Amino acid sequence: MRYIADHDFHIHSTVSPCCHDENQTPEAILEYAKKNGFNKICLTNHLWDEKVKSEAEWHEKQRFSCLTSVLPLPQDENVKFLFGCEADMDYNYVVGVSEERLSEFDFIVIPTTHMHLAGNTVRKKIETPEEAAEIWVKRFEELLKKDLPWHKIGIAHLTCGHIFKGRTPEVIRLISDDVLYKLFDGCAKKGVGIELNMKTISLGEEDKGILLRPYKIAKDCGCKFYLGSDSHKTTALIDVKENFEDIITSLDLKEADKLVL
Repeated sequence: MRYIADHDFHIHSTVSPCCHDENQTPEAILEYAKKNGFNKICLTNHLWDEKVKSEAEWHEKQRFSCLTSVLPLPQDENVKFLFGCEADMDYNYVVGVSEERLSEFDFIVIPTTHMHLAGNTVRKKIETPEEAAEIWVKRFEELLKKDLPWHKIGIAHLTCGHIFKGRTPEVIRLISDDVLYKLFDGCAKKGVGIELNMKTISLGEEDKGILLRPYKIAKDCGCKFYLGSDSHKTTALIDVKENFEDIITSLDLKEADKLVL
């Protein structure tokens, strides 16, 4: 059976410091879910838990108390609205959610590819695609070493534009199949979810093929996938369902490939 696009597990509201759309409220997000026929949606505002020490500096609005300010989330009889977060990982590979907070969230997305944040997620500005590829792999490896409740963890936007100056295909091309198989085999063994959210409907065929390669390898390894828009504004929600369907078609995903929360 074809993978059904029935959820969005990565979405932000005005609580996230990088969300500047005052209309991106939990209520508006719930309406988006209902309009698109989703039965689950997860709010994943940015988190750096104040209980976690980091050499880097993090925005005050990323504190746990800020995230909980939206609770209780609005609900609908046809849509389950989950409470999650996007917890970053600093340049020392510290993940910004404390052990005692892990149980507070229904789902936790962790990006390894926020590689544009020099002084926070990487020590210094990345200068070359080769350096970016090396860091991409290293951050992925370090995350997989963590002791986390992997059944409710997702690895966010592995092929996003933050990797290196918007030149993501150039970086991904440098990472070998052997390396990717090793990484995604580790993901499959842990049961961690792999996020699908890249804008395939606006990609050229060459770039699309390059950026789909990691996910095809992940599928080959037996990984489970979830859909995430990573939306920070209401206008970005317009073509989300169309894009989800295009990714599903491109990867020939089945319901058996789905991460179930």
